[in-house]
Amino acid sequence: MSKLTIIQNQTSEQKVSGGSPYASLFKDAIFYAKNCSVSDIHIEPTSTGVLIRMRNNGELKDWKKLPLDYRQSFIQEVKRLSNLSIAISNRPQDSRLSLPSWDLALRVNSTPMLYGEKIVLRLLDLSTTFDFESANIDESCAVDIKKAVQNKNGVIIISGPTGSGKTRTLYTLLNSLEKEQKNIVTLEDPIEYTFERINQIEINEKNLSFSDGLRAILRQDPDVILVGEIRDFETADLCFKAAATGHLVLSSLHANSSTKVVDRLLNLGIDQYIIESNLRFSAAQRLLKKICQGCSSKASLEDIDNLGLTLAKANIDNKVSNFKVRNPSGCKSCDNGIVGRVPVIEYITKVELDFSNPLIPKESLRQATLKLAQKGLVDINEVLDAQ
Repeated sequence: MSKLTIIQNQTSEQKVSGGSPYASLFKDAIFYAKNCSVSDIHIEPTSTGVLIRMRNNGELKDWKKLPLDYRQSFIQEVKRLSNLSIAISNRPQDSRLSLPSWDLALRVNSTPMLYGEKIVLRLLDLSTTFDFESANIDESCAVDIKKAVQNKNGVIIISGPTGSGKTRTLYTLLNSLEKEQKNIVTLEDPIEYTFERINQIEINEKNLSFSDGLRAILRQDPDVILVGEIRDFETADLCFKAAATGHLVLSSLHANSSTKVVDRLLNLGIDQYIIESNLRFSAAQRLLKKICQGCSSKASLEDIDNLGLTLAKANIDNKVSNFKVRNPSGCKSCDNGIVGRVPVIEYITKVELDFSNPLIPKESLRQATLKLAQKGLVDINEVLDAQ
């Protein structure tokens, strides 16, 4: 009589905790990244082996190098542990890795390169809280954006480059709503965090585009709609039509300033009067390095003198006691003088949206950066670099 064999599928945590040296190295990389608030792990095949780099506070830094003999085996093991097919090596793959006991999920992509497949893992901290205080959004900006999101209809757009914190701001807005009394639906590419009482749809351009998904959502009796990104006229047009018919729409757009958001919408083909009637809030966002309060030092008179023109333009009283500069050597409490990042937001509200006059943000990026510098939160030199 033959024996019955029962095969039990391992969880991602069980696989990562396996006993092989490659699995241990992969686990060590994730553990280090989690403890150091790393946003991305890059596993890069090179001519001499494998380079593992970590992105922390927006910058990539080398973590470990492996010799050439280990290159293929290590990458194959990372693919297996990350739920990627090891049989496929000639085209990109995407997957997700769940490590609930670490309060962590990882979004994984592998793409063929010259010396093999490069793997990038985006870390999603599941303990992240989505509220205005935790997101470090400036108080005056928070007041205005809260007013905007209380509208029953209209469009709210958060713009900025990749990695500027747009998604967290949008999630914070959604999370501030009274979810029990509203039907909130999202279209995301991909879904990063999940929320109770919010209906989330993942976009797959092969099967479901933003515009197709938005048409479907409008037949689902929505109150609030999040569209991950406006990329074309069709999506923009549907967003503004939804707003005009009584829905509140939140989205993101690639633009360099709050006024450039309007220019981008006009270039996509949205009529000026439709924008003026329905755009409730337009923002441009960046993330700045937050300096360590333990080892940063007071700004010099020369540093402050360089800010003279900026201070005059911003019409801000020249109070310089809190201006600080980062200590690049750092201390035991920071990473080279940095303790995370803080958002800086330029924005236009409905009040400022008047096409009969030049559009002027309620607060420019430079003014918003200057406010953070005056509080001693960012290096004074960030003000000079603000655009």
